[in-house]
Amino acid sequence: MPPTPPKRRGLPPLVLALCYAALISLPLLPALLTGQGHGQAAMRLATGAGVAAAAMILLQMITSGRFEAISGRIGIDITMAFHKWAAPVALLLALVHVLAVIGLPDPDRPGRLSRRVELVLSGPGLWEARLALILLAVLVVLALLRDRLGMRYQIWRAGHALGAVTLVALIAWHAVEDGRAGALAAAVWILFALGVTLPALWVYAVRLVRPAGQGWTLREARPAGERLWLLRVAPPEGGDLCFEPGQFAWVAFGRKRLPLHDHPFSIASAPGEAELRFLVQEAGDFTNGVGQLAPGTRVSVDAPHGSFVPRGEGPLVLVAGGVGVAPILSILSHLAQSRSRRPVRFLYAARSAEAMVPPDLYRPACAALGVVPMLVSDRAEQGGALLRGPLTRAHLAEAFEGLDPANCEVMTCGPGPMMTFVADMVLKMGVPMQAISYERFSYAAGRASAKDRRILSGFAALWSGVAALVLIYWLA
Repeated sequence: MPPTPPKRRGLPPLVLALCYAALISLPLLPALLTGQGHGQAAMRLATGAGVAAAAMILLQMITSGRFEAISGRIGIDITMAFHKWAAPVALLLALVHVLAVIGLPDPDRPGRLSRRVELVLSGPGLWEARLALILLAVLVVLALLRDRLGMRYQIWRAGHALGAVTLVALIAWHAVEDGRAGALAAAVWILFALGVTLPALWVYAVRLVRPAGQGWTLREARPAGERLWLLRVAPPEGGDLCFEPGQFAWVAFGRKRLPLHDHPFSIASAPGEAELRFLVQEAGDFTNGVGQLAPGTRVSVDAPHGSFVPRGEGPLVLVAGGVGVAPILSILSHLAQSRSRRPVRFLYAARSAEAMVPPDLYRPACAALGVVPMLVSDRAEQGGALLRGPLTRAHLAEAFEGLDPANCEVMTCGPGPMMTFVADMVLKMGVPMQAISYERFSYAAGRASAKDRRILSGFAALWSGVAALVLIYWLA
């Protein structure tokens, strides 16, 4: 019998969606319960849109990824994607709030429109609202264009974090200063702001208060392929890390203990091993120098994170591309060590043989599981030991030979276009969508898969629900 899958952490998607909608509607309740809402329809629309925008912005503080109670079941990649796209929706609602405050031209009061515009732009008592709107717009634009700005990641991340905290303070200030819904609403906003800010700040503070002796230590950084490095990290004395195969860690090196310097790396070792292994590809300002790290360097590890973990009991098809082989190695080693009887297929693709990890990292586990690796290289020669790439439907069909796709679990990790291809292709071959797993941290990297589109449509449905809440308040 295969081992029982571990219990998944985190709330189910529907529960998370209902909690999100409930928290956005919470600040509207005092006005509804006390009858202190504005009598004019336009101002009710302004209030509803403004409250929804403010609540969404506050909730951004806890949808940024590191809270396993939130992302443990749906995946940190989906949580971060939601975080990214919720901000423009909040900005749109904030603009509706401003436009509704200004209102439409009134022929009976020809000077009203200009007076309302002047009030919004330069009237007294609204400086915090103006700053909040400008700051929100700047944060959204910088987040959407981050990959094109050429800005160092640490600088962008520090500015984003400081800007977010400032924005929360400005929104809470504006909500309390407005005062139209009374003391109850002011108390709700203050508690709301504290409830989302303190947990987010704790992620940073806990790193600073942790004793230096509890840190991990780099044992070795050695080449593992073309522009690819294998890092071996030893735990502190008497310490270890409890994680599931396929998860990842936020890792920082040296004396830089703030999460601003963290980098996400998939864990390539199996749970229970004496050390952690990471595969790092040279692809940026930090990773290009990872080979220069000296043994003995202090390492900060924030883990485990992610939901890229095998959950089924039937046949398992593992498809890795490039450095995406790291979590696959963890899964293979874990299956071998636990003497799993699951039928396993392993397909590993890279641009060249030189870009692949050494066979000693996967062959012992494959031998224990009776798995014959399928190795695909874009530069393979006809008739050689490697299959000729790029990855095609024929390669996947060969991996599924003798298996019923409807009973299979497929896990793929690699470049975005490859994961899209694999996910869509195996779906057409008959693998259920819920049995296809991958983590996508950028929806800009190539075409979205059918599973991506379903996830994004779920986001849209939730935000449509938020818009419906605003309309209900407006028409109530």
